[in-house]
Amino acid sequence: MRLRRQVITAAVFTSGAALLCAELAASRLLAPFFGNSLFVWGALIGVFLGGLAVGYWAGGALADRIPAPELLAVVIALGAAGLVAAPFLDDHVLEAVVAWDPGPRANPVIASILLFGLPSILLAGVTPIAVRLRARELETIGRTAGGLFSVSTVGSIVGTFATAFWLIPELGTHQLLGVAAAVLFAAATAVALVQRRTLGAVVTAAACAGAIVVAFAFAPGTGGRLSAAEARNWSPVYRLRQSPSGRPRNDYTGSKVVFRKDTEYHQLAVIQDGNVRALRFGSSFQSAMNVTKPFATEYSYTDLFSLAMLYRPSTDSMLFLGLGGGSAPKRMWRDFPALQIDVVELDPIVVDVARRYFAVPDDPRLRIENADGRLFLAKTDRKWDVIAIDVFYEDGIPFHMSTFEFFEVVRERLEPGGVVLMNVIGSIEGSGSELFRALYRTFRAVFPTVVVHPDIAPGGGLQNLMVVATEQPAAAKSVLLDRWRETRKRTSTFPELRARIRDRVGSGIEIDDVPTLTDDYAPTDALLVG
Repeated sequence: MRLRRQVITAAVFTSGAALLCAELAASRLLAPFFGNSLFVWGALIGVFLGGLAVGYWAGGALADRIPAPELLAVVIALGAAGLVAAPFLDDHVLEAVVAWDPGPRANPVIASILLFGLPSILLAGVTPIAVRLRARELETIGRTAGGLFSVSTVGSIVGTFATAFWLIPELGTHQLLGVAAAVLFAAATAVALVQRRTLGAVVTAAACAGAIVVAFAFAPGTGGRLSAAEARNWSPVYRLRQSPSGRPRNDYTGSKVVFRKDTEYHQLAVIQDGNVRALRFGSSFQSAMNVTKPFATEYSYTDLFSLAMLYRPSTDSMLFLGLGGGSAPKRMWRDFPALQIDVVELDPIVVDVARRYFAVPDDPRLRIENADGRLFLAKTDRKWDVIAIDVFYEDGIPFHMSTFEFFEVVRERLEPGGVVLMNVIGSIEGSGSELFRALYRTFRAVFPTVVVHPDIAPGGGLQNLMVVATEQPAAAKSVLLDRWRETRKRTSTFPELRARIRDRVGSGIEIDDVPTLTDDYAPTDALLVG
């Protein structure tokens, strides 16, 4: 009897842990299609809480109607089956939701329900069923119920920490779901054994073995080729703005996967198509490099960071917040041998990848530190001539690096007359311009001079926009062009920037209908989708 109670308690703990493990894994499944926005996390939390509410009610009702000992093992096994099915269904479900496209808020809700609604209900139903099996006297039913729900919650806490801190960085998302399913099948097997249900134990043990096979099969690795669906940029910032192809400048369908890893922050992959190697987070492409010409420009917006040397020709020090593949920092390192460059990158795996696959030099003149950019600036007393900000992840921008308070910290870390450059994806006007215009308004609240250099052309349309801010009056376009010619004479590899200089926008940007972003109010996700 004591063994039976212990096994039931362990099963409740395991179900609670698996439920939160699935919720965190679900965020990684949805990210390539819907991003990591507040909408996605709100959808996941809401759907899993809804699963708990329905599962608690349904599990209790079912336990009263069918008070059979094998019910617990069956429900655990069905919940495990739902988790192990997700890796086989996710692409089909997510592509169908994207094709339907009921909206940026509804998309992740519907996808979460379809993929994880039923498993969350089943796993939530484990605890009330266990209460029914464990409760023997009316006088102690409250203690029994409270104890088991407490055990389930502790399991959820352990599952959350274990998944976030260790499992996701070590296992692929699909592999993680396979492991969670295998553990649940093992729990169901133990329950069946203590209930002396031999056939059930054999079936669940076989299912456990199958889930282990699935987990091994889904182990992340290099090699293989990207399918058309994988190569497509599903990011909302492209999809919702009707990008002609939904892809970046190159179509990477069929590209070789050189390296792949789920880090603490990204679903990171390095892929290669011919001589072009690209870095992507989720399915959003961050950097690219021609392996035969590692300093040549592949994504043209990276050239815009060289504007720093035209706005402040005396620049001796430059700080980059965000590394990616390191296209801009390494080019500045090559073009200006006297320039000291510091880079702050949150993800240590990105640093390793940039050096290993994207020819970022390991040199004292190009120092890289692992830290959150805002925290780094808040803790240091150092100052730079130029601070360059390029901190997009997948399809969004960390809200805490978009606010009035953040830009004030940036201003304090500039040398007198220093310059800030920030890469923003958006439009200057019209559809898709809200986030850019809010950032522009926020810059204007901190810096007296704010101008914008489009990567392609002024006006509407999704593109990279380089915001330049300083406390000094902006140099005239004619002055910048003269400085460009002088710099090009000294440094033949300095990028072509004349059209971008002529296209500079310094006024006429509408800001009355967008907010100044603050730490208290920075709805970057809502502004992104309009």
